[in-house]
Amino acid sequence: MKHTSVRRTAAALAVLLSASGLTACGGGAQGTAVKGPWKDVVAAAEEEGAVSFYSVMPGAQNKRLVDAFEKEYPEITVNLTRGAGELPARVESEIKSKSEGADVFLYSDPAWFSNQKGAFLEADGPSLKGWNDDAWAVKSKVIIPSAYPYSMFVWNKKIFPKGFKKWEDTVDPSVKGKLGLRTDVTTSLAGYLDFQEKELGEEHLVKSGKLSPKFYPSVVTMTQAVASGEIGVTNASIPSTVKELQAQGAPIEATVPDPSYWIEWGAAALNKTQRPNSARVFLDFMMSEKGQAAINGDGFGAAGRDGVEGTIEPAEDAAMLDSSSYTPERIEESNRKFKKWFH
Repeated sequence: MKHTSVRRTAAALAVLLSASGLTACGGGAQGTAVKGPWKDVVAAAEEEGAVSFYSVMPGAQNKRLVDAFEKEYPEITVNLTRGAGELPARVESEIKSKSEGADVFLYSDPAWFSNQKGAFLEADGPSLKGWNDDAWAVKSKVIIPSAYPYSMFVWNKKIFPKGFKKWEDTVDPSVKGKLGLRTDVTTSLAGYLDFQEKELGEEHLVKSGKLSPKFYPSVVTMTQAVASGEIGVTNASIPSTVKELQAQGAPIEATVPDPSYWIEWGAAALNKTQRPNSARVFLDFMMSEKGQAAINGDGFGAAGRDGVEGTIEPAEDAAMLDSSSYTPERIEESNRKFKKWFH
């Protein structure tokens, strides 16, 4: 069984670390990345026995990915840490101290990875073959494992049985007190506000602010609030969260309006890891057809390779967040606009 295997391999690794003068605690030293055939990398990963994955993906996608990986590599256990905007600072601290923590990191701001270019291992597995050239945040190191529509109208059918089709519908007076919006002006939200101002005009945002909206720290909690009837509609969500709640029987519907706004994730293996081989194997699996199906299948997102069943594609005129353009000064400007429109 897997747990027996993990204990056995952990013991073997402890002996190896002791013999080489390394330690697995404190500000632990890096492990050794195996060179040579991929089967040797996999064998070394199985000896490491585990991989630590920090992720901002919703629960459904994390579970699908972890389950698929552990089915493919039953000797490697995935230790998942799910978080949100607090994770980058945590990973940055680990990078500086070279301390134990994340081996692979997935985050909703590809520009964060561009600013940490020297912190990642090369992607060097067999899944490089067939990986799309435009699915890199940092060439050969940081992948874009998914892109998905962020501009989603999600409504509670019991509160709004007629639903929502156009952007103007979401600022109708009937929505007053029942609209959910994101708070905390992250890069993603700053981009979304700029998109709405450009495509719909500032007046649309002013109207939204006059509807006494309720604010939520994440699209997950906001979509859950729609499902429970705490609010009636939101204009931002994630396909996997919507589909998960629908599968649980929530009375919600969703649509992606035109024009639409999309977001990409970035993911990479950290070179400070003590488990470089399992990190490389996990990242390679994320790039594989099975990994991409787990993350993006069933309409969850757009894949980084062609031919993955059940994925979606953005419309040709869809706006994609360019997180690299959001400097601290630009975020501060977005904060000022947010306060003007919504407070």
